[in-house]
Amino acid sequence: MEIVEQPTAKTSHWPLPARGQRTVIPPSVLSSVRDHPLCSGCMPHGVGFYPQASGHRMERQQPADDLLIYCVSGAGEVTYGGQSHPVEAGDLLLLPAGLAHRYRANPQHPWSIYWVHLGGHEVQRYFDEIAGQSHAGIHRVRVGVHSRLAEDFQALMAAATNAQPEHLVYAANLLRSLLAYASLMRRQHQVRHATLDVLRVNSYLQTAIDRRLSLDDLVTATSDLSRYHFIREYKRQTGQTPMQAFQRIKVSHACYLLDISDDSVATIALQLGHDDPYYFSRLFKKMMGISPQKYRKERGKK
Repeated sequence: MEIVEQPTAKTSHWPLPARGQRTVIPPSVLSSVRDHPLCSGCMPHGVGFYPQASGHRMERQQPADDLLIYCVSGAGEVTYGGQSHPVEAGDLLLLPAGLAHRYRANPQHPWSIYWVHLGGHEVQRYFDEIAGQSHAGIHRVRVGVHSRLAEDFQALMAAATNAQPEHLVYAANLLRSLLAYASLMRRQHQVRHATLDVLRVNSYLQTAIDRRLSLDDLVTATSDLSRYHFIREYKRQTGQTPMQAFQRIKVSHACYLLDISDDSVATIALQLGHDDPYYFSRLFKKMMGISPQKYRKERGKK
């Protein structure tokens, strides 16, 4: 039987900052599940998050794998077919294998992007669904800024760090879900005229999940409203304050990490921007009704 080597994801050499994440799955690991029916058609080769990626740029003449980039804030530029196109928050870039392209962050307002290198015979069909056409080329698609997409990328990054076959199968199907949701958001995207775009706020909260965030910073980054009107409008639309929502996002991701990893509670607290694991445990218990340790124990993990 002929062995087909999986392409290695060629990522940029942009220096990874403290908040950045980058995971590239080795070809030998990808080969271990190459024939698995649940992941062979659509498999992540690498995934990451580059926040405020000043100086980030990349050029590929003959890329070996497909690439999806999701801009959640800031701006950038993509060039293909001899023309350059601006990239803004809420844009998806679909960059198929074999097609030359280059892209870069805007020097004045560098983008924050999630990205995933991927491959498999199903990928082009997903790209067609997201782009809304069957033309197998490079596409820049407006889907809007959605916290759910950011959450999907976060989940994919967590799963892709584990080289065990069952984790890779899980990662492959998280990727399918992410692509299908992106397609749905492209179809449902429309200009929003609401006083406050809650989806934009929630997406920003998701990208800040690993750090402390002040309410004033959140207001400045996501709206033109005053602090008072921001809180009032957010609570009117969601039934909770922005900081309550931020705590729930953190605790929800903590539950995910407790389920999928063997990291200590202290390590998970640090990943979510809490230096004090005891404070984090109290916050977790307040929202979940049980401590992180008991949560993990009840789910069969030590």
